[in-house]
This record gives sequence, C-alpha cells and structure tokens, in this order.
Amino acid sequence: MSHVVNFCVVANTIAMFVQLQWLGNVADVSLGRAHPDSWPDAEQALFGLEIAFTIVFLVDLLLQLFTFRKQYLRSSFNLLDALIVVITTLEVFVLTPLASSVGNVAVVRLV
Repeated sequence: MSHVVNFCVVANTIAMFVQLQWLGNVADVSLGRAHPDSWPDAEQALFGLEIAFTIVFLVDLLLQLFTFRKQYLRSSFNLLDALIVVITTLEVFVLTPLASSVGNVAVVRLV
C-alpha cells in the first residue's frame, strides 16, 4: 500500500504544479493575454484529481490509525501527516462546497 500512496504523493505534487500553471492562465485570460478556451474543462479535472487524492490519503490515514492505533500518533511526522490530511479533507469536502453555496467563506474560517 505504501508504494501506491508514494505514487499518489508524487502525482498530487505534479497535479498541484499543473493547477498553478492553470491559475496563471486564468490570470492571463482576465488580463486579455490568453484565449479563454485554452484550458477547457481544466477546473473540473483538477478538482476531480484533488478529490481522488484526498480520498486516497484519508483512507491511508484511517488504515494506519486502525492498524497502529496510538502508536501511530507518537511520531511527529505521522502527526504532521494526519494534520495535513484532516485539514485537506475539511477544505475539499466542507469548506469548498460551503463557499460555493454561501459565497464568502471567510467568516467560517474564523470559527
């Protein structure tokens, strides 16, 4: 399982770099320097990848917690990993849908 997760970490890193490039293109479009249809369906594809990677990392965390229980949380790196997975899960599955339905999620982030 660790080889799959390691592959997903590398693939997720590449996806984040592609997303940064896409965001640069979005900025170029807003400035009139690029054609609006130069990255068709990129937003949906990148969000789908983000959901898929988040699910893989969450399942990995849950399996690790189930297998090693309290022993897993004794390592600083595992605590950091768990914190990143929990924050990403909340962002992808709670804050992003909430932001699209509410409009301004800044108030929610303060809570």
